[in-house]
Amino acid sequence: MKQEYDDDAQYGIGLMIVFMACVIVAAITSAVIIHAVENLAQQTQHTAHDASKESATQMIILNAWVEDWYDDYLFMIEYQSMGKEVDPADVDWILSCEHNGNFYYKSGSLDSWQSGTGSIWEVGKQPSSVSSLESGKRYFFGIDGGTNAQPNGAQCGPNWIESRGITATFMINMPDGGVTTQILQVTDPTIGASVT
Repeated sequence: MKQEYDDDAQYGIGLMIVFMACVIVAAITSAVIIHAVENLAQQTQHTAHDASKESATQMIILNAWVEDWYDDYLFMIEYQSMGKEVDPADVDWILSCEHNGNFYYKSGSLDSWQSGTGSIWEVGKQPSSVSSLESGKRYFFGIDGGTNAQPNGAQCGPNWIESRGITATFMINMPDGGVTTQILQVTDPTIGASVT
């Protein structure tokens, strides 16, 4: 009697091994895709959050004037935010200019004016420093020219840039990363004259 072998079982086991390998590859691929989509969604949320913080919290420079005969400016700003108050000490400014290949700059915070009776105060009220900026309100604040190395200097101040026929750049940096930039040009250095 001749024995016959049934090879169908071998094919079935082979197919089962291939099927299990496909299931494992599909599970691993699904896990990688899900992880990549989650990372992309988180990055998008962080980017949107940062962009909304910057756009929703900003400082608008409404006007600027010559404050004294030497180096002071007076600014009027409007603070805009989506409900978030900010401490003036956390809002930084930089005044810079360039003349004859030399770069000059001075920095400080909104509450660091040395010359005035109040560093920053609400429009329509007596000069006295405020402790927090409220959304939608307008404020006056002053800054001194000079440099960080020479705080009593006049570099980039109204008379200094007017006499040299140059402009200065003024930047306000918000704690959340928003930046407001204004080019300052002085055509009339008398006290109270508008800075364009």
